[in-house]
Amino acid sequence: MRVTTWNVNGLRAREKALLSWLATHAPDILVLQEIKALRAQIPASIAEHEDYCSYWNDSSVKAGYSGVGALVHKRFIAMQGEPRVLIPNFDVENRLIQLDFGSFTLLGGYFPRGEKPDHYALKLRFFESLRQFAAQMLQAQKNLLIVGDINVAREEIDLHPSQQKEDATGFRPDERQALNAMLAVGLHDVFRELYPNTSGLYTWFPYWKGAREHNIGWRIDCIYASPALATRVKQGIIHTDEKSSDHYPLTIEFAEP
Repeated sequence: MRVTTWNVNGLRAREKALLSWLATHAPDILVLQEIKALRAQIPASIAEHEDYCSYWNDSSVKAGYSGVGALVHKRFIAMQGEPRVLIPNFDVENRLIQLDFGSFTLLGGYFPRGEKPDHYALKLRFFESLRQFAAQMLQAQKNLLIVGDINVAREEIDLHPSQQKEDATGFRPDERQALNAMLAVGLHDVFRELYPNTSGLYTWFPYWKGAREHNIGWRIDCIYASPALATRVKQGIIHTDEKSSDHYPLTIEFAEP
């Protein structure tokens, strides 16, 4: 099973790049963030892809803002069955989509950035809701993946030294604490566990000139797994050749149970 997360920063702007990437890599599940589109605006080439079923929590709250989705390969559905698709009751601003398969649940998310004080408070509440959700799932011995643009760098290794400022949104102590509290219920940051001491592994880059070229970035796109799924991780790949968005896609490959 190959699961990819990708903040496309506008699905319509990324149509050709996404279709080309799918043709090359063909993951079992592709979770998308910041689609910035209403359901009717999603290109048919993506929504009705011949190889994928698509599921959406579109930008209905605010046009051109946020929105998430998931593409699930038909070969995977043939094995796992059609997922039950939910929007969690703690969703805000079209940021979450939940896919319940027979053997696991995937929660795809675009976490709030939190630049303004009221949005920062929303971000912390969002993390707490996810912590409670994950705790309930793991207490019930459910397999869980939380996948998406987390908008927090956990540790200093997860962002370029020039970005390591405690007053920087995405690296403030209390939001890092909120992320770690969510993981502490039993989730594994599987990509970091594959490369525990490797710096320079970034998925997002600031907009100023030369940031990507000089690898001045942040690792904020993540896949977190419950214990049984974490034991099945085979490899993790940041697709640094895909530069159409300000985020790189991230893939985690899981072995068969």
